[in-house]
Amino acid sequence: MPLVRPARLSARLSARRLIAAAAVLSCLPSAHADDDKRVQTLDVVSVTGNSVNTLAPSAAPLNASQPTSVIDERFIRDALRFNANFDDIVKYAPSMTVSSPEGPGLGKSEGISLRGFQDGQFNITFDGIPFGDASDLHHTTSAYFSNHVLGQAQIDRGPGGGASIGNATFGGTIALRTRDPASVDGITPYFTLGSWNTRAAGLSVDHNFGDTGVFAEVSKESSDTFLSHTRDDRKHLFLKSVSALGDDTTLTFVTSVNRERQNTVQGATLDQIAQHGWRFGLGDDPSLQTYAGYNGASYRSSFTYLGVTSTLGGWTVDNKVYFNDFDHASDKTSDPTDTDPSHNGVQFYDAAGKKTTKVATDVPGKRADNGFHAYGDVLRLAREAGPGRLQLGAWVERNDDARWQTPVDFTTGAATGTKYGYADNYQLKDTTDTVQPYVQYDWKAAEGVTVSPGLRYSSVRRGIDAELNKSTPPAPLKASATYDAWLPSISVHDQLSHDWSAYAQVAKGFLAPPVNVIQLNGARGLDPELTTNYQLGTAYATREFNFGADVYRVDFGNYISQTTIDSGAGSESVYVNAGGVVYKGIEVEGTYAFTRKLSLYANAGLNHATYKGGSVRVAGTPRATAAVGLIYGDKQGLFGSLMTKMVGAQYGVDNTTDAKGTTVFANSQRLGGYSSVDAALGYRADQGPWGTKGFSVSLDVNNLFNARKLTAFAGNQSVSGAPLYFGLPGRGAFVDMAVKF
Repeated sequence: MPLVRPARLSARLSARRLIAAAAVLSCLPSAHADDDKRVQTLDVVSVTGNSVNTLAPSAAPLNASQPTSVIDERFIRDALRFNANFDDIVKYAPSMTVSSPEGPGLGKSEGISLRGFQDGQFNITFDGIPFGDASDLHHTTSAYFSNHVLGQAQIDRGPGGGASIGNATFGGTIALRTRDPASVDGITPYFTLGSWNTRAAGLSVDHNFGDTGVFAEVSKESSDTFLSHTRDDRKHLFLKSVSALGDDTTLTFVTSVNRERQNTVQGATLDQIAQHGWRFGLGDDPSLQTYAGYNGASYRSSFTYLGVTSTLGGWTVDNKVYFNDFDHASDKTSDPTDTDPSHNGVQFYDAAGKKTTKVATDVPGKRADNGFHAYGDVLRLAREAGPGRLQLGAWVERNDDARWQTPVDFTTGAATGTKYGYADNYQLKDTTDTVQPYVQYDWKAAEGVTVSPGLRYSSVRRGIDAELNKSTPPAPLKASATYDAWLPSISVHDQLSHDWSAYAQVAKGFLAPPVNVIQLNGARGLDPELTTNYQLGTAYATREFNFGADVYRVDFGNYISQTTIDSGAGSESVYVNAGGVVYKGIEVEGTYAFTRKLSLYANAGLNHATYKGGSVRVAGTPRATAAVGLIYGDKQGLFGSLMTKMVGAQYGVDNTTDAKGTTVFANSQRLGGYSSVDAALGYRADQGPWGTKGFSVSLDVNNLFNARKLTAFAGNQSVSGAPLYFGLPGRGAFVDMAVKF
């Protein structure tokens, strides 16, 4: 493709740049080919005016004003098994790390981080709608969406501009986008058979009713998972309809419902791994706290929205009203990792809090339920205004949360009471109200140069109404706290040529403290986190080569760190102000297409996060991450990939609490680096036997060389204090089959 000189860019590229920018900023779903994993058109990855001809795990778009990686639907279908979770989709991207000890798409992720920011310190959105747990914004990855209903994932490694809504924009955003209904009607049953007694089946339906397209899916999966006695059963229902209500108006309805039951592991000590092997998780002995029957959890979630996009009086309007609910009911022994029967023992109390019976051999534990309902609205408006584009909008949400926990004798199933005379350890309700209006102006300052100042106001009000608060002793509590901040930003994007761009960005960030702060401190909560983000980067794209590189620095004036204390209801993670922290690093990624069918992908990131005034590194921040892989694909016939993910050394702990209750910052529990290789090989055709519309079959292998490495620190045993860890799941092979009628 010939080079188009900058002087001729505006007329040829402005429309495409605006369309691409609008899609990114409003998180509109990408175009969808066929619904089946392999039965699809192999379209190229869009990078605004140019494209990479072959499959790539992610690509840096030319129109981005911050470090961005777009993960295309083709990679999601071709390189991952059907029912992988969204953490499996993003794990190869720059500066991403994921710990899934039970296997790909099996059980919940035990750690997902971006540049060292942990889950809850960055945003995850669903078709542009932020979501997360009411207490600390984390996500149970297996309890929401499988990759089979997702059409694209976009990772923004930065705070974005004024129009980037969310609770933790300073840490970046993982934007998940649902698949659109296929243009070709059909019914696609699909099946999975795999390691660890993994079985799955599903049915996808695409149909067009005049101006309305519908995509629906139902699936069911069961697995013993890699870790012993951690059974995982999951059911999922998804429906999306897209209706054209005239030339300029589209109505979209999406609902996703998930039900999951699993036995929950909490890690293993090095001695347990040495004695029982890497598959040690839970056990089958009801006299021990590791018994699987005492450590079960169920998850129920749903996500529903109604969206309208239209053009009114020169304004582009995108509005989504939504409802998201989540419930987590669980049984958990006092220490699900403890295999020493001498640590058992249940003390019963009467209604006055006096000790009654004590049974030395019974298994102690807790029964709990946590659930929230969130409902809100995301409104985005945009129009051409003078020499640029004006964007206005707002995100508002109400989140109602309820939690309780009861001490239980699991050997008999009887409630034990507490030494304070209450039946429960705690019983509370809390609310979170979020309001975020914004304005951004994309000023075309010169030929190919766009300057985008923005301003967002973020207000978060947390309130708690506890019949029994998490305190020592438990007591009623009514308290609230409001956190707010003005968040200015400015970015400059320079389209240097048809296939090369550069950008610079400065933005303020903000994160309100989790609700635990109010539970322990009342209205005297910690100050919110405030950051200043600096980023500089470039992107290059031709039909043969795509490349992106950036440097960044995130300066915290008030970093909130986790520590562990005894709250009277057992060990609890709480939060303290840790002063200043600086995150900084450099990231590169690129794809080179040898042919239209074969490409080489690689990325690398150096990430450094330390507390100010010393050399203590922030826990969970690897020194480096990298990925490299070969990808092969065609419209018909063979496809496959060979991907390696490498994660550098990190520390599991950056602070401890001494005998006086003082937080002392120091690193410990060092984890060495590791690498893991995944492979996929399959075959697809657009015509099958008996008049079918296509079929596919593939083999996906996780951890091909069966590497044995620790991946994450999981805390300490309650009695012995021994450190706990999660590790790489062993080699797992999964066969996926699908046929479209």
